[in-house]
Amino acid sequence: MKWKKGILLGLVAVAAGCAWAVHDFLNFRDRSVPIFAYHRVEDKSDLYSMPTDEFRAQMEYLKENGYKTIKLGDYASRRKAGDSFHKECVLIFDDGYLDNLTNAAPIMKEYGYIGNMFMAGMYEGWPGYLTWDEEVKLAQYGWELGSHTYIHKPLPTLPRQERKADLKKSHDHMLGLYYSPNGVTLSYPNGAYNKEVVEDVKEAGYTAGVTGLIGTNTERDGLLTLRRVNVFHHKTKNLEHFKRALYKAQLISWMNEKTGYDFNRFLLWYYHKK
Repeated sequence: MKWKKGILLGLVAVAAGCAWAVHDFLNFRDRSVPIFAYHRVEDKSDLYSMPTDEFRAQMEYLKENGYKTIKLGDYASRRKAGDSFHKECVLIFDDGYLDNLTNAAPIMKEYGYIGNMFMAGMYEGWPGYLTWDEEVKLAQYGWELGSHTYIHKPLPTLPRQERKADLKKSHDHMLGLYYSPNGVTLSYPNGAYNKEVVEDVKEAGYTAGVTGLIGTNTERDGLLTLRRVNVFHHKTKNLEHFKRALYKAQLISWMNEKTGYDFNRFLLWYYHKK
């Protein structure tokens, strides 16, 4: 009978452990901050263009699930102040496409949401990209305007002096366009960075930076090496892909926090495989 009692106690312990894990993960989901990364919001069929109806469905999902949006600069400032977060997220848009103003911003306004546009400086005013005046209009929607560097090349591939010059040029360009008491924020081209790049980003005066690492963000994540939730156009069941991308990002970061091991490199392969 002792062995039966031992099995019963073991099952109780496993059930209790599972219940704790579920409760802890749900709590983590609410307090960690996802940064959803978009490019275009337009009715095209490529991976980086989210159709407007699908984008609206994603915003509706966030609203129905109690999420509020914040600017990346405000997130960094509040982190430094030791604030806690609950059901808050950041929506970022890379490159500086015109449809961020004409399509994304009006849809987001319907839900009381604001975004963060990261301009690749050399594209400013190109066909299909925002002009200086249009960026100002985007800021009037309450959006934050940040840097995607000037020449839009992966920073680790540049010679260090060229990288420093590009980071400074883009920083100063955006500061001249959009003043924030929280400073200039950055989205790394291709999400690429290394230790030396982060040192140069810090030296250039940026206050927050979003990398290509998959995950959601807590006080454990460096403000210059923040994680993202990539949002891609999958042509079918985009809302399900959106939900799954958020869940996977939350799971990766929760596992990182519990184990102290960065699962991102392994699970990044699995994420893209799916």
